Amino acid sequence: MKYQFLIFIDGLVKPFYMMMNALKWRGKMKKKEQHFIVLKFFGLGSITRIVHVMNTIGIEKKQVTFVTLYSNKAVIDLLDLNVIYVKTKHPFVLMISLFKLVLQIWKQKTTTILDMERVSNLSGLFRLIVGIGKHCSSFYFKPKNKNTRVQSFVSLQNKPATNAIAEMFNKTYACPSVKYNTKEGGNNKIFININAGNYLLQRRFTLSKYASLIKELHDKNPDWHFYLTGAKPEFTFVASFEERLINLGVTSKKISNIAGQHNLSEFVECLKETKLFITNDSGPLHLAYLFGIRTVGIWGPTSSKLVGYQENEQMLNLELDMSCSPCFIHPKSQIARYCQGDVTCFKSMNPKEMASKIIRFVESEKYKVLIE
Repeated sequence: MKYQFLIFIDGLVKPFYMMMNALKWRGKMKKKEQHFIVLKFFGLGSITRIVHVMNTIGIEKKQVTFVTLYSNKAVIDLLDLNVIYVKTKHPFVLMISLFKLVLQIWKQKTTTILDMERVSNLSGLFRLIVGIGKHCSSFYFKPKNKNTRVQSFVSLQNKPATNAIAEMFNKTYACPSVKYNTKEGGNNKIFININAGNYLLQRRFTLSKYASLIKELHDKNPDWHFYLTGAKPEFTFVASFEERLINLGVTSKKISNIAGQHNLSEFVECLKETKLFITNDSGPLHLAYLFGIRTVGIWGPTSSKLVGYQENEQMLNLELDMSCSPCFIHPKSQIARYCQGDVTCFKSMNPKEMASKIIRFVESEKYKVLIE
């Protein structure tokens, strides 16, 4: 489903959401309640980040049930989460699925509803319906958190998403420490992700710059082998990038297009065998961080400070601190508005400087990093 179409539909739903929100029929949160229903319909990366926060703040998976689209089944299975699926094959199936879902949630008496969609009228309306008689929490873009008898609002304004997610669970997030095992990470496999899913394609680092970056890394480390990743529908796009690399002078034997060759679980297992993963802001970035893979994140319209992770021995963030950055803060933000769609934050990056930072990052630690 196209992003702009979702925004349009979301706007149509707003009057109904405002009307429902004015009614005071939700319940008060009880301290003894330890089961949560998390509404997160979109975003492999967002679901993964929630699980990372849960692990960090001590929320067990058995305490949480996710409500999400059936299209997220691969990541739900991978992370072994409790789930209630919303099926959207066609409108009739969707209506039946939603009706069953509402009844299923209503039967759970001691449950708190956590709406973790980023300020959506659609999910907000759904939250209000399933949350009748229950305490609800949701995100909003105002300076401070707000608590009422029946609802809690957690601010996302100028706050890392990891912190806000923890606050949803009434906890405080602290960046976890990293530890090392004694196994040397001596292989030469470098995984590259040039994709960013179908949501917010502006997160893709400029291809010409990306190719130049890999050429710099190849020239300084000729023994490195670059594996270009992606989903099956992205194979052709990745293949064209492979050709671009060869034209730049990267040895063809040192490039492998593995887009579409692995399911999500297999992809993660492959990541665990790499020296390094270089990626745009995307779902695979969050998976890599969750599973302790050394990762380089390339950030443009989005920000590592808001939707990513702090730098440490496992994570290197490459981004420019421009006056207009980040331009994607709110789901309805106008991307690259100040640069007239030019995405200057990407185009201003210097591949040579980026390559130098990556090499220093790799050489700074000879051991594979694992998250506690």
